[in-house]
Amino acid sequence: MRTIDKIFDVEFKFGDVKIKCFDILVAIVLTTLGVMFRFSLYDIESGDYVKAFADWMKECHAAGGFAYLGIKPGVSDASTFDYNCMFQYLIVLLHYIGGNGAIADMYLVKTLSVIFDFVCAVNLARIAYHVSGRNVQKSMLAYFAVLFLPTVVLNSAAWAQNDSIYTAFILLSLLHVLKGNDFRVFLYLAISYSFKQQAIFFVPFIILMWLKNKIKIRYALVVPVFHVVSMIPSAIAGREWADLLGIYGNQVEMFTRLSMNYPSIYTIITSDLDKNVRRLIIKGGVLATVVIFGMIAYYMYNKKFEITDKFMITLVIFTAELCCFCLPVMHERYGYMPELLAVVYALYSYKRLPVCAFLQVISMITYTRYLFGSTVTYLWPLTVAMLVIILTVGYDLYKQMQIPEEANA
Repeated sequence: MRTIDKIFDVEFKFGDVKIKCFDILVAIVLTTLGVMFRFSLYDIESGDYVKAFADWMKECHAAGGFAYLGIKPGVSDASTFDYNCMFQYLIVLLHYIGGNGAIADMYLVKTLSVIFDFVCAVNLARIAYHVSGRNVQKSMLAYFAVLFLPTVVLNSAAWAQNDSIYTAFILLSLLHVLKGNDFRVFLYLAISYSFKQQAIFFVPFIILMWLKNKIKIRYALVVPVFHVVSMIPSAIAGREWADLLGIYGNQVEMFTRLSMNYPSIYTIITSDLDKNVRRLIIKGGVLATVVIFGMIAYYMYNKKFEITDKFMITLVIFTAELCCFCLPVMHERYGYMPELLAVVYALYSYKRLPVCAFLQVISMITYTRYLFGSTVTYLWPLTVAMLVIILTVGYDLYKQMQIPEEANA
């Protein structure tokens, strides 16, 4: 054996995990490249940054930091902030880090999201390590994949969006579903939901696992309690409780377009409809989505089958993508969480790799339509492709439900 091979084979132990020197070196190199890749996109100014994040940073600077938390959005030009206050706390933190102008606001906002890119990568690696039977190589592959998934890189480094933040906590919540730690499941779900309302795409999975007695519901109150407690600093700063508690409700009412660039079923409907008609369709679409998940819950509850880690990963992807496909007013970024989990799904077998790849292709097209413009004029062909992917994952889910509970008895 060559000397270099002997060096590469040297193992280091971190807790119960043994990692070879070669794996560590590759991780260092690819992590560095992942950072450089993101830095190369830092000067791109997206519409969302110019119209939202840049203004929020300026407003926070003008208010002097903490006082910004107490300014009600929409009352004056002093605050146009329309996210939940958890992200506002991060805006204030960024103000104190770079408030003297030493660091450009856009770089601060993007770096915050980029940090959570790497948190997501680590969390997904932990999930892959758990479901693969402690396979270090597969967990490393999951980590590397997240570093270079096009939508992950574009979301933070080009768009200045922050979907990596709430997703990082959803991944932690899922990890503890797999480990059977119910309190942490709801704690991390609570943190995620307090950052972004899109955490609700994880809720159908939680409900279905509760129906199958894989999750105890006793800790569910952690979510609303944490959500309210997280608002206390803003309330102390002067914000009214009615305003704070109504943030997500106001977000729901903010848009009336049936599809916000996401290839959902609503792309087949003309965008020229009257606003009142669109509101009626939105209400009907939400109700139809609830009915669809009700039928899935009914079938799963009455079906006796073995619930494996692979089944749970498949179920999260299926339910989250189905939410985005069936619910109206979905943005192209809302498939972020299942797109990451599709990496773990692909690690189970090469036959599942196309699901991960095609989800990235579809999202790349929708991302670039917004960020850079695109030759793709119509979304409905992507809607057909997305439906095929959902049906493919759904069929895989169905086949896994045919394995009886006695299989491992």
